[in-house]
Amino acid sequence: MDFSSIITGMHATPEPVRGGADPELAEALHRLLPFHYFYERSGRDMPDFHFLEGKEVPYPYRSMLVHNNDMTPTLAAFHHSKLYLEVHAHEANDDYLLRLVTLHAASSDVPVEYGAIGIHLSTLPEDVRDLVVDGRKPLGGILGEYEVDHHGSPSAFFKVPADQMIGDSLKQDEGEILYGRCNQLLDPEGLVIADIVEILPRSSESEKWIGNVSR
Repeated sequence: MDFSSIITGMHATPEPVRGGADPELAEALHRLLPFHYFYERSGRDMPDFHFLEGKEVPYPYRSMLVHNNDMTPTLAAFHHSKLYLEVHAHEANDDYLLRLVTLHAASSDVPVEYGAIGIHLSTLPEDVRDLVVDGRKPLGGILGEYEVDHHGSPSAFFKVPADQMIGDSLKQDEGEILYGRCNQLLDPEGLVIADIVEILPRSSESEKWIGNVSR
C-alpha cells in the first residue's frame, strides 16, 4: 500500500495523533515519524513506501533487517568493517534529538544505511547521553560499548524507490527499489530509547550474495 499520499503535507511531531484521525494515517505517521519530519521541513514529498511482511523482504536484505538486533553491529558484520556516522540534519531539545543520517563503512567510506532517528535522551545515562549528542558515533555502537541494556522491536518492513535525497546519500540511482524497516530500541522496562527508520542500499556485495544463492 502507498502511504505517501496520506503522509505528504501532514505536520510531524513526537506527540501521538489524537481524536478521529484516519487510523492508516496515524499508523504511517507513527512508523515513519523521524523520516517524515525532515521531508516536511525541507518541503519535499515523501517517496512511496510500501509496507511488507518480514517474509516478503528478499535476501540478503531480510537477513540484515528482519531481526531484533541493532543495525550497527549487524551491518558492521555484513560489511566486515566498523561504521561511522554522517549527520545531514538535526533538531534537538533537552529531552529529544532528531537526526537524518548515513552510516558508512569505515574501511571503504561506502554508505551502508540511510535514515532518520529520534532519540529520547532522558532514557540514557548522562555519559552516554553526552556521546549521543556529540554525534560522532552511531547510537547502536555507543549502547553496545557502554553495555546499556536494550533490545530492538521492528514495527514494519518496507520497500521504497530511491528519490534524489535517498539516492544521493546512498549512491543509488533514482527509482532503484530499496528495502528498510521501522524500528524501536526499548529499555528493559519497555520505554522507548529511539524511533528509527532505516534504509539499505543495494551494494555490489549484496548483489554478489544474491547471484551466488541463485546459482
